[in-house]
Amino acid sequence: MALTVDDVIRLRNGQPPDNLELVRDMTLGSEIWLDRFSRIYLDAFIAEGGSKVKVLIGNEGSGKSHILRTIQGLSLQKGYSSIYLSARNAGPKLNDIPSLYRLIVSCVDMEKVIRGLSTRVAASLGYGSTIYDGTSKLLPYVIEEGYGTADASREIRIAIAKTLKDSDFSPSIFTFAFTLIKDRLINDDDSATRLAIKWIKGEKLERFERQAAGIFETLQKSNARQWLASLLKLIIFSGMKGLFVLIDDIDVMYERSTETGRFIYSPGNIKDTCELIRQIIDDAEMLKGLMFMVAGRRNIVEDEKRGFKSYEALWMRLQTGLVPSGMFNSLCDIVDIDKHLECLGSDFPRMLSQHLSLVFSNYGLKRKYKDNIPNFSNQSTLKAAVMENAYMCDSAEGSK
Repeated sequence: MALTVDDVIRLRNGQPPDNLELVRDMTLGSEIWLDRFSRIYLDAFIAEGGSKVKVLIGNEGSGKSHILRTIQGLSLQKGYSSIYLSARNAGPKLNDIPSLYRLIVSCVDMEKVIRGLSTRVAASLGYGSTIYDGTSKLLPYVIEEGYGTADASREIRIAIAKTLKDSDFSPSIFTFAFTLIKDRLINDDDSATRLAIKWIKGEKLERFERQAAGIFETLQKSNARQWLASLLKLIIFSGMKGLFVLIDDIDVMYERSTETGRFIYSPGNIKDTCELIRQIIDDAEMLKGLMFMVAGRRNIVEDEKRGFKSYEALWMRLQTGLVPSGMFNSLCDIVDIDKHLECLGSDFPRMLSQHLSLVFSNYGLKRKYKDNIPNFSNQSTLKAAVMENAYMCDSAEGSK
């Protein structure tokens, strides 16, 4: 995959690119933690129905965002639904379950869910993946078997109901899934699907829209955890292994607005955010197949007034992740990325710089030695290596 101008700009700003293939190719030193993380959690624990919350902490420029993006790429490659969010740029504050749910579901690839559900029903009728891939109508295939249109439609609807019977979905999610599959396999008009997706995103439906969709439940604070659990079941039932939610920049909790000078998160917002994370930890049995990771600078843990220490109910569940050992513990719930870097060795930034030069060359970037490269002395050595290499390259396609 070719690099875009945006990829180069993000690299020059010290941010990981959106191109997850490039993120993968840039990654060096995965044997210290990422390889083990992949074996334990992606290949086994989460795939087998486990649920986990992890916190990544580290100084500015230690590689937290790159690691989250790497995990996103790995999880997508291994068959998960995986989303990356910045708490700083996500929009609503992450201080309640409904807001978190809306952010998550807005990033879920619903087309992939529909295809997965549709191919599952088609397979039950004998139309395997070599015949039907979930992107078109199944009705013509069934008609070709000698059924009339009405009879073929009825056979498909019966198959949908039988397939969903063992799904353990709530009545609302059952109706939602039935609507998606029926529209994909039979109907030419997808207006019902559009209403259903609007509903599952937590958007308000008008009375006539609720009647047309046949779904009357609404997202509220009291039922948002059940909605998140139902979304997980839907994702897994559609053929994916689970859901990875990767939230960066959680240190926004103790940052001030550049416009007003006031804290972005009030003490009440912080308490609610900590409570949200506490609930996700305690809801492991309900949220099967979920990996929930947040990342930020060390203050999210160490700040006793605005960090996780300020909320005892959460801190009691996380503090074992900071037992001093003098070594990097790859299995801790709180992952210290600074210690991870120490394990990689003091020569790691230099090795990374050499590695990036080769990677960028493979992506068609020509190396140029420029006299006007900015001074990166105020950046971490790791971040400076990335930014410097990005500035020293020009794309053959004109990236500047």
